[in-house]
Amino acid sequence: MKSLTVIATLTLLVSGPAIAQNIHKWVDKDGNVHYGQTVPPEYADQLESNKQEVSKTVEASHNTYTERELARRKEQAQQREEDRTLLRTYLSVEEIESVRDKRIDQLQARDFVTERYLASLNEQLAEMELAATDYAAKNSEAGKPAELPADLERDIISTRASIEDYEGRLAKSRAEQDRIREKFDADIVRFRELKQLPPAE
Repeated sequence: MKSLTVIATLTLLVSGPAIAQNIHKWVDKDGNVHYGQTVPPEYADQLESNKQEVSKTVEASHNTYTERELARRKEQAQQREEDRTLLRTYLSVEEIESVRDKRIDQLQARDFVTERYLASLNEQLAEMELAATDYAAKNSEAGKPAELPADLERDIISTRASIEDYEGRLAKSRAEQDRIREKFDADIVRFRELKQLPPAE
């Protein structure tokens, strides 16, 4: 009940400054908090400090409200601008889908080349690792494995690094394709809403 009283009072303070000027707060000898337009004489000394507290509460509430309102208006303005751009850019859902598919096709064509190159690198690595195994078998002594030729060891390390690099590129490309699909799917939904078209089946 005390919480409800505090909330109601603060609401009055924020929404009705003229009324709030006559609302006072005091704490009785038992520690109970009271609000009212008049303060018992024995608690009159609390008036000045309460005015400062109420003023700070009203100011903090107003600032918080203002920040929220500004953020909401900024978000609305950004959404309106995005909507205008969407309607200026596309004439139909089919056009949005066409642009989406072209972008994904470009990435997939590049991925195809990367995948073929990766396959070649893996074949080269397998041949080098087999050569390293054969060399070790022929040149190792008991308890002392043979050291690989420097050029063979260097080529193995370099090829493994290249494979890792191109696998990373493929992963990024596939993630980018997923992002494009999500973005264009959202654009299509919003375009239908703005054009008042029925949702996709």
